[in-house]
Amino acid sequence: MRFIGLDFARCVAIALLLLAHIGQEIRNPIGDFFGVPYFYYVSLGGLAVTVFLILSGAVLELKYGGLKIRYLQFISKRCLRIYPVYYLSLLLSTMIYFIRFYPDTGHFWAIFSKLGIIDLILSITGGYAFVGGWGGPFVANSWFIALIMTMYILFPFLSREINKRPFVSISFLFLISFMSRLIVGKYGILPNRPLDWFPLCRIFEFSLGIYLSIALHGISINYSKSSKHLASFISFISEISFPLFLIHYSLLFLINSLIRRGVNQLLAICLFILISFALSWIILVIDNRLPKSYILKKIDAICTMKNHN
Repeated sequence: MRFIGLDFARCVAIALLLLAHIGQEIRNPIGDFFGVPYFYYVSLGGLAVTVFLILSGAVLELKYGGLKIRYLQFISKRCLRIYPVYYLSLLLSTMIYFIRFYPDTGHFWAIFSKLGIIDLILSITGGYAFVGGWGGPFVANSWFIALIMTMYILFPFLSREINKRPFVSISFLFLISFMSRLIVGKYGILPNRPLDWFPLCRIFEFSLGIYLSIALHGISINYSKSSKHLASFISFISEISFPLFLIHYSLLFLINSLIRRGVNQLLAICLFILISFALSWIILVIDNRLPKSYILKKIDAICTMKNHN
């Protein structure tokens, strides 16, 4: 079951993210930061991430709330939801990186000579943020991978506690995030914008989605026959938002690169958006053709065998 309200919110979020990053690239005030310094100081892109986190918690609760979650199967599904798209984005972003900087170095290996085994591990896991590397050299937004996977790992426990004691649990989680933001923001004990990626700073946003799904249970806006084409468009943008989230940042340089070559600014932005959507669509098509169901069946079979033993 899909809900047009949730899909539409995801569309708005990805639009805000693109707007913020484009604004920052062309030095437009639309990309400026706002809010409370050292606590919640974000651009429209940061606001979009908050929306994404809330939606992630809400969607999972709508799907799994009240059910007995088999942990290994649940995490396997989440990994198959996140990592294939991330790896395809990583592959394309690495190619873009090479194409962009090869003319300056003149040698393929010169680009990658400073990368080591730790970079390979962090690229595979998406864990650059947790060692202060933000998103690494190729997929700048991959810091979100480490964050969202942490939220997924915690989801079964968060869902259970919020279902048992909704108000008490969400209040406690708000306090955790509030205090974490105060401490991390004020004292700078973690590197590279930890208010964005440190899980304790963001656990309330994810949990708020769970809480709202419970509190507003049964209240949703389903797709209707009268808006079939609009619903399909919103659904498509919602589906493509995750690969677009990951891949677009690697292409931002195109805007100013095209402008320097005499292309009109608006046209340069439109071309950037078009290419970003095209690559995101390719990623989505490949991801949808991967044998995920087969992999999940194998995992289910292994888990069943272990339970019988």
